[in-house]
Amino acid sequence: MNYYYLNPIKEQLLFIKDKKDRDAVIDNIINLRAHLGANMPEKKLSGNLILGTWNLREFGATKYKGRMIESLYYIAEIISRFDLIAVQEIRENLSDINSICRILGSDWGIFTSLVTQGAAGNHERMSFLYDKRTVSFKNIAGQIVTPAEFSDDGFARSPYVIRFQSGWVKFDICTVHIYYGNASKNSDQYARRVQEIGNIVKFLDKYYVQKKEANNIFLLGDFNIEDTKSETYKAATSNKQFKIPSAILKGNLPGSNAAQDKIYDQILYYNKYQDITFKKAGTYNYYQAVFDKFASYKSRILKHSKGITAENFKTFKTYQMSDHLPLWIEMNTDHTDNYLKNLKKKEEKTP
Repeated sequence: MNYYYLNPIKEQLLFIKDKKDRDAVIDNIINLRAHLGANMPEKKLSGNLILGTWNLREFGATKYKGRMIESLYYIAEIISRFDLIAVQEIRENLSDINSICRILGSDWGIFTSLVTQGAAGNHERMSFLYDKRTVSFKNIAGQIVTPAEFSDDGFARSPYVIRFQSGWVKFDICTVHIYYGNASKNSDQYARRVQEIGNIVKFLDKYYVQKKEANNIFLLGDFNIEDTKSETYKAATSNKQFKIPSAILKGNLPGSNAAQDKIYDQILYYNKYQDITFKKAGTYNYYQAVFDKFASYKSRILKHSKGITAENFKTFKTYQMSDHLPLWIEMNTDHTDNYLKNLKKKEEKTP
């Protein structure tokens, strides 16, 4: 993390000039770091992978005059606790995501998709951010376009897939932001949402699993799933090849929306050799650490965007952070013991 942008010795693009404001932001970062330490797994340079997904509401848009500089520091701090995170709802303007990359520093890499054109695509991109010390890119990346056999409509936002490796585990990872449309379950828009979810799992099964393109696949992102009894959830779990990790299911996690009453965001996986083991999973509620009380932020908010009150603060802060919370899972990436045990089973071949 490049905290030196907060250093008054040399003014930088992301420097906060007012010392009182800057000191308050530094205190908030210290508090956020402690909260992250108490609520997320320890990040290591080997042996485990902390994987996540986070919809960052209209990231790069200008509502409420865009994001405050301090919000970018908080978002970067949260991302830094992951090894690999898929981010949805990146807008055409890449200034915010570029600022996040500056704060994260040179240890981090990023891949960002093209904008999905058309009204349903909402001018959005998707990104993968990854710590290059623990995750490496394996030379495959692209956006998914389904053949006509799946649907004439395709996807509102093209899913984005990349091949990575961490430790012993090589995997393809696909992120989605599924069409939302109308909340009414009797609407055509809701039917399209269900169809999109079903199509992506069918596509990955047919073109990755059955064609043996990859032994390990993760499918994650904003599925816009309401709850476990919904048609959207049934569509996500309709293919026996793709499962939700037991660490998520058994954890009985709170929702990933800001109110934590919807399970919009999900992580599914296919693991051919059953050698991926998961440790813990969770949703991280950063509102317990930042943007918790209007009074603490009021003076800085009003410098940034006039007209914000205690009444509309609840909405305003979702455009500073998000209306979604990160969903994370920790997995084991050290298969050394299994490999050595398998060596014992192999007989030496006589030339």
